Amino acid sequence: MCTCKQDTEARLLEALPAELPEGFTGLSARLTGYAMMFGGQKAQFKQVMPIEITFQAPTKAGVMKDKKRSMSMLANYCMFCGEKYDKDEPNAESSVEAA
Repeated sequence: MCTCKQDTEARLLEALPAELPEGFTGLSARLTGYAMMFGGQKAQFKQVMPIEITFQAPTKAGVMKDKKRSMSMLANYCMFCGEKYDKDEPNAESSVEAA
């Protein structure tokens, strides 16, 4: 499993001070868009992309009404290095989809 999330957060903490005003305090940087996935004997972070869905659906009165739904799409590969998540676990994809 790659360490891109941790490595990128560390690089951000090194680079961000040059972009911030003099005298700043309490710097932290955390990549969002990750979900902690549990499988087998380990837990790992995988990237997720939020999806916003809009559509029209009929009401009981027969009028079309705007509706919104949200869901997330789970990545199969790291967006930084391209390493496949769960490459050592052949059945990992099917167990994630069923969850």
